Amino acid sequence: MFLIAFLFMAASAKAENPLLGSWLFNASQAPWEYSKGKVIFVQEEDKDITGKIVFDSGIELRIAKITRKEEKITFEAFVEGYPVRTIVDLKDDDMRGHVETPDGNLPFTAKREQPEE
Repeated sequence: MFLIAFLFMAASAKAENPLLGSWLFNASQAPWEYSKGKVIFVQEEDKDITGKIVFDSGIELRIAKITRKEEKITFEAFVEGYPVRTIVDLKDDDMRGHVETPDGNLPFTAKREQPEE
């Protein structure tokens, strides 16, 4: 029962806002400690979407700002005190775009994390 309820809620959230959920990302040209991990977007009742980035290295950052214009998503965070902006196109369960850093732009991809069955 719990699994069915969980899957229904996940499908409902995705239909309501396709950004919500956990995304496994890869930014292969970033320093190793920032190159892989998860971006997690959540929305509490009647509130704006918030999120965090959890790198495989164990570093965790709060996303400072999230904006969405149709299929284009922008989210911003501060990495070691520097502003970093990620701009992606969202299509189904894929994100593709780039990360704007003080050292230049880096390619960024992410796939929606599928719940284990």
